[in-house]
Parts: sequence; structure tokens; C-alpha cells
Amino acid sequence: MSTLAPIRVVLADDEGDVRALLGITLGLEHEHFSVVGEAANGRQAVDLVGHQHPDAIVLDLLMPIMGGMEAIPQIRECSPETKIVVFSAVADEMSDEAMAAGADAFVQKTKFMTELTHTLQRVCHIAA
Repeated sequence: MSTLAPIRVVLADDEGDVRALLGITLGLEHEHFSVVGEAANGRQAVDLVGHQHPDAIVLDLLMPIMGGMEAIPQIRECSPETKIVVFSAVADEMSDEAMAAGADAFVQKTKFMTELTHTLQRVCHIAA
């Protein structure tokens, strides 16, 4: 059992099934993670992060109303300590653009089972 507080995470993806699957995945390691909110678009993500100030956000790039690329600098502004893990199905080329916009890490949706929890722990400086 870990004596460290769990990493507080916001999940932002326009697909409810994806958010549910992410929540289940992070819930399997409940001693390490606590999902503190969910957003279905970038505007909701920015508002939620501004209120919750989570340790990290898992942020999809392609969402309605406001996409992840547009949300990244706004999240940085309202909660600079929040780590941004871009979580997208778009090609790796977008990872460079996301990182340049202020993201801390990029995980392809196809690799979330093997990479997401370790990436969250790494960017939040928790030994995996």
C-alpha cells in the first residue's frame, strides 16, 4: 500500500465510452490514481481544471467546441502546475505540435493500456 496521495486526474475525451474505459483503467490502480472529473470537450476541460487544479489531465486532441490543442495553453494559464498528457488517436506527428503547445507527454490511444499509467506517474514524478 502506497503512503503517497493518489495522483488526481481529470479525463477529457468527447467519447463517454473512452472516458469510462480510462476511469476503469486508472481505478484498477486506485492507490495511485483518483479521477476527480470528466470533460466531453476542451471548454469543459479548461473549466474543470481551473476549478479542480488536478495533478494531471488526460486530454484528447480532437473534441467538439474546443479541441485539445486550443485547450493546452488555456490549461497552462489557469493551472500551471497541472501536467498535461495528450491522449490521442492522431499520428505521432501531432505529438511534436502538442509538446510545443505546452503538453508534458503524448500517449497514443492504441497504447494506453501499456503506457498511460506509467506516463502519468513519470510526469507527476512518482516512481512507477
